[in-house]
Amino acid sequence: MRSDMQEISSVGAGCVAARRLAGPAASGARMIGIDLCRDDCRGMERRLVMRPLEGIRVVDLADEKGELCGRLLADFGAEVIRIEPPEGAISRSLGPFTPDGETSLYFAHRNAGKRGAVLDLTDASDRESLHGLLQDADFCIESFKPGTLAGLGLAPESLLERHPQLVLVSISDFGQTGPYRDYQGTDMIGFAMGGMMHRAGRIEKPPLVAPGALAYDTGGTTAAYAALVAFWQRLRTGQGQHVDVSVMESVMSLADWALPNYSKTQAVVPRAGAGIYSLYPCSDGFIRMIILIAHHWRALLDWMGNPEELADPELDIFIQRLIQRERIEPVIERFFQNFTKIDAAREAQRRGIPVTPLLKPAEVLENEHTRARGTFHKLEVAEGRAALLPSGFVTIDGERIGPSSGPPRLASSGERQAWIGRDEASRRALFEAPSRGPSDDGHPFRGLRVIDFGVGAVGVEVARLLAEFGADVIKIETKTAPDFIRVILNSYMNPSFASSSRCKRSFGVDVKTQRGRELVYELIRGADVVIENSAPGTMSKLGFGPAELREINPRIIGFSSQMVGTTGPWKKWIGYGPSTHPVSGLQYLWNFPEDEAQPAGSTNVYPDHYVGRLGTFAVLAGLIGRERHGHGMHVDAAQFESAIGLLGDLFARESMEAGSVKPKGNASERGAPWGAYQCAGDEEWCVVNVRNDAEWKALGEALGNPDWVKNPEYATVTGRLAASEELDRQLGAWTTLREPREVMETLQAHGVPAGIVAHPGHHFVDPQLLERGFLRPVDQPGDDHLIFDGTPFCGSGLPEPMIGPAPQLGEHTRDVARELLGLSDADIEALIAEGVLEDPPEGTPA
Repeated sequence: MRSDMQEISSVGAGCVAARRLAGPAASGARMIGIDLCRDDCRGMERRLVMRPLEGIRVVDLADEKGELCGRLLADFGAEVIRIEPPEGAISRSLGPFTPDGETSLYFAHRNAGKRGAVLDLTDASDRESLHGLLQDADFCIESFKPGTLAGLGLAPESLLERHPQLVLVSISDFGQTGPYRDYQGTDMIGFAMGGMMHRAGRIEKPPLVAPGALAYDTGGTTAAYAALVAFWQRLRTGQGQHVDVSVMESVMSLADWALPNYSKTQAVVPRAGAGIYSLYPCSDGFIRMIILIAHHWRALLDWMGNPEELADPELDIFIQRLIQRERIEPVIERFFQNFTKIDAAREAQRRGIPVTPLLKPAEVLENEHTRARGTFHKLEVAEGRAALLPSGFVTIDGERIGPSSGPPRLASSGERQAWIGRDEASRRALFEAPSRGPSDDGHPFRGLRVIDFGVGAVGVEVARLLAEFGADVIKIETKTAPDFIRVILNSYMNPSFASSSRCKRSFGVDVKTQRGRELVYELIRGADVVIENSAPGTMSKLGFGPAELREINPRIIGFSSQMVGTTGPWKKWIGYGPSTHPVSGLQYLWNFPEDEAQPAGSTNVYPDHYVGRLGTFAVLAGLIGRERHGHGMHVDAAQFESAIGLLGDLFARESMEAGSVKPKGNASERGAPWGAYQCAGDEEWCVVNVRNDAEWKALGEALGNPDWVKNPEYATVTGRLAASEELDRQLGAWTTLREPREVMETLQAHGVPAGIVAHPGHHFVDPQLLERGFLRPVDQPGDDHLIFDGTPFCGSGLPEPMIGPAPQLGEHTRDVARELLGLSDADIEALIAEGVLEDPPEGTPA
């Protein structure tokens, strides 16, 4: 990390650069917004290396639920102008705040790197100013309630008629269509209805929302990759389109294969605190240990001195260890009780055992690994006030890609702003002339080849998301080194694997052999993307590291994702998605305040599927950048930094006042009642969030105005917050007599934000999902009829995403060898006989 003096010394140079970029146009154009130099010169100096989306222009109208979309586009180089109403964005009123209470860190974190402008869209003159910006924009992002733009004379159809090049991205709680279209939403409601909340927290307490704004930030990230899907389509056709993104569906995409597994078992995964991802107490805190495979289990036994109580050979099997947890856990707890959490993690990792320490926010900010990686950097969040914020979600070719300036100040009405940067003629030449014609079936990624070395969830999800829009994804695997998710249930197919590897081809090849490597090198020479998330160092040892990939194919876009990254003192640590919860601060914060000493958490496999969406965005950005400069790049997405990135405002607050960020359960400073309330039925719950006086009045009307609602002490938000426990008790007495859908529908009919704490059983009959076609049935050989989650967005210019079964191991070996490698049948037979290539295992369903 650079010193403060280095940061200060770069400001002057940045101002000069900004003036040069603005050039004569800045003085002659009609300006909208705030002083450019003051904003562009906060924070890190401008990188000399071109970011992949430089030259792209974004008008950002999103507020609260979609702001991370524009932030990600800005991180990758796009010029983003954040439009606010004269009174300022709603998100400026959302906590956490700076210690003086004056500045929203929620806003600062999600709007860093953007420029600012003020427009009153109810004013005809300001609407024309908006059109002036849209005329030369590539994207417009908005998160108004469906129908709001049309009411302002800015309906999507009319915007696209006037600005046919525009990709208009609409982010809403439930989508632009369907029976929930006009429902009130919040981040907690999105998290609950998206199926993540029912698996979080202990069974003896209410379901527990994640800290931060995970649902809305997931919607923003989904919108970012959806925007680039539509933009890639524009590069083929020259036409913009309207993209409809649903927060609820975006969250469902994170719920680790819940739909396909439920479609097979009809079983709902219960809340269980840490669940199968055990937490063990140490002398100064906790560690998480996740042991799914036999050799990790044996390494633990060796470390423990092979205790007799755990000598049973059947404990090598994961399912048996689950069944016999009550016998196993006390032995392990005794072993770790005298270790410090850091010492336990270091020694476990040295032995190849996936263990991570549970860190509090201050420990995340100041540990040896985050310091060495530059995970945080200092950024000005308000006039004269700086905080530590995450320095970016990913690195590209070793360079951190993050915000290059702080958030915009609120401009005064009447100030004007114009686009800067590349002259319009060259910009149009780069981004508006179709680089190729549309594909026969309209899928934008037809013609792209992806080599998928992914295992588990992260890498395979990136590849799958590319496959569903037409990319030819070739999964590299072998019986001796299969994707562990493929074989986790002791067969070669299961619903989890089928979901993440649908629409791919499987090439059975042993890359540990020289000939096997040569064959894959040949595939890579003709490929566009290579994806991997193996254990640290694995790909380089096999000859497929970033340097080797660049030598094989200088145009390749590489994507890697490891638990804690590929640099820093912990770079060799291994683990799974839930291993990141403790080390990122998420585990500590995902709890009720009274239970701080006993971590709760979730059984969700997070952030694997989130990083899959983020990775897809990064890969698409790389492909778009390659269209201009002709060379590839390598993206590194450390999974723990994705979890940290979604908690960025909380870390900023902690950096300004140590110890100020603690677990807060389901409570919110925005209002009361606010939480999850038990309903009639077995483990049935409904979320209710009352944000303001109007919604409080509406709640009373929905409940028939009982006497307790009429208490004058509850007339204000302040009064209701002070009485939150009593309000929870009174509202809970009403909800326990009703089914959760009745609670939701009754309250929503009165304009009160409410939503079911949904699990897959609810989703299978949910009218919103059914009407929008989100549930996708597939006949999967080896696993019968399954239901997959669909795509959480649709575009007016996009075809229906592809849907199909996952491949059997080696199912397409012969096809790939013939079609792409030019091998004869005799060559193929010889390579199979030598063990270089593989057919499907004997007995595999056709």
